[in-house]
Amino acid sequence: MKIEKSKYEGYIWYSDQSEPEVYDGIELELELADKSNPFIVEGQLYSKENATSISIKYIDGQYIIKTFSLNELSSLVFDENEYVTNRINGHKKMIFRQYWREESDRRCEDMATLVPAEKVFIGFKKK
Repeated sequence: MKIEKSKYEGYIWYSDQSEPEVYDGIELELELADKSNPFIVEGQLYSKENATSISIKYIDGQYIIKTFSLNELSSLVFDENEYVTNRINGHKKMIFRQYWREESDRRCEDMATLVPAEKVFIGFKKK
C-alpha cells in the first residue's frame, strides 16, 4: 500500500517509539507492507494542497488505510471538533470533521434523519 507524495500535516506513530513522529507541512511518501517491522500503529495525515485526509491503523497484522477527499464530502453536513493531543509536542489540539449522511428512519415514519458518517482528520490547532 502506498501513501502518495504530498505535503502533510499530522502524525505517524511507529510501534517501536514512545511518541509519534509529527509532520507539519513536510513532504512525505510511504510504502506500507503488512508484515514490516516496526509498523505504524496509528497515523493521521492531512494534505491541504490535495484536500485529502488519510487514516492509518494497524489491526491484526494488516494495515487499514482510509483516504478521504474533502471535495467529495463537500455536499455533506459536518461538525468540526477539537481534541486535546497526547504526546504530540508543539500542538495543542487535533481537528476532526464529523460528517453526517441523511437516511430515512423507519422508526421515525421514514423521515430523513442525519446519521454519523466519516470522521476525518484535518490538521492541528497549534499552541
